[in-house]
Amino acid sequence: MAAILALSLIGVFALPRPAGDAVGDRAISVATPRSTVIAHMPEPTPVVFAQPPLVGAFAARSVGLRASEPTPTPIPPTPTPVPPTATPTPAVPNGPLVKNRLVTWYGHPDSNLLGILGEFSDPKVMITKLKAQAAAYQAADPSRPAIPTIELIASVASDTPGDDGLYLNRTRLSLIEQYADLAGQNGCLLLLDIQIGYDSVENEVRRLEPFLKRPYVHLAIDPEFHVKKGEVPGQEFGSLTAAEVTGAAKMLADLVTKNGITDKVLVIHQFRYDMLPDKAKIKPTLHVETVIVMDGFGGPEAKIGNYGAFVRDEPLEFGGIKLFYKQDKPLMTPADVVKLDPSPLVVIYQ
Repeated sequence: MAAILALSLIGVFALPRPAGDAVGDRAISVATPRSTVIAHMPEPTPVVFAQPPLVGAFAARSVGLRASEPTPTPIPPTPTPVPPTATPTPAVPNGPLVKNRLVTWYGHPDSNLLGILGEFSDPKVMITKLKAQAAAYQAADPSRPAIPTIELIASVASDTPGDDGLYLNRTRLSLIEQYADLAGQNGCLLLLDIQIGYDSVENEVRRLEPFLKRPYVHLAIDPEFHVKKGEVPGQEFGSLTAAEVTGAAKMLADLVTKNGITDKVLVIHQFRYDMLPDKAKIKPTLHVETVIVMDGFGGPEAKIGNYGAFVRDEPLEFGGIKLFYKQDKPLMTPADVVKLDPSPLVVIYQ
């Protein structure tokens, strides 16, 4: 795959990049006030419908009768029966995060630069080890069953435009199918991650709809790589608007209602404020569990600080955290992670 970008090598963590900062590192510091200096490291209320008005009675005098004739007594018509308005049954959330925690491995099978998934030549071995990692969270917090989850990058941002000019390499559908089957056969969930480049969120989600119709397949979006025309993914940081996030959520909700499947998870990665510039406008969507996952690598103190900034202090529905096996020093343990406030319900390893 040409010009694949390694996520672990891109990004400045937590705050908008001050003028003059070099682009190309994910650095991490505790995100207190937004002026913090960055430390760099390489790498339904029931709807009551109004009743239609009943047909009005006849007028007191009929037009055209002679004056000498008595005025007939008006006979009101029999009103058309109006069926009682049914009170809608409120939708009961039934997505994975109602009772569970997702423990996720991230990456692309074709490259070990993109995450843990690329380090296994045998997907069955990967599944065994992923389940062991999930079991560690089950032990750390027995109240939340841990579901092993694969986060497969379904479209990889590129630093070259390609034939279509979208700065995007799409994962072949046959490979997505392979991993969808792998997840389904092994009791796992599948998160399909889109990086977008110059394309639209709608186009990328539409391409994945055949997979998203499956009840165990969900969606993740990396705003980092959704850049403006004239910019290059990896050289400039991208962003998503609240309208784009809401649009993706509505597409997922439509799939849920049309196909009679369980609610969908929508993961949004974030490690800078300007990746979600109007985040406060993102509102819950029925049938979708929206999760902000605090991304970026670093030590526990910095990660905890940034988790507080992006998840605790800017709450949406659910919170999550991303951990890096090689770059986080030391790596937070499952016991450390489940104690965070709020306790992350999506834990992603890269």
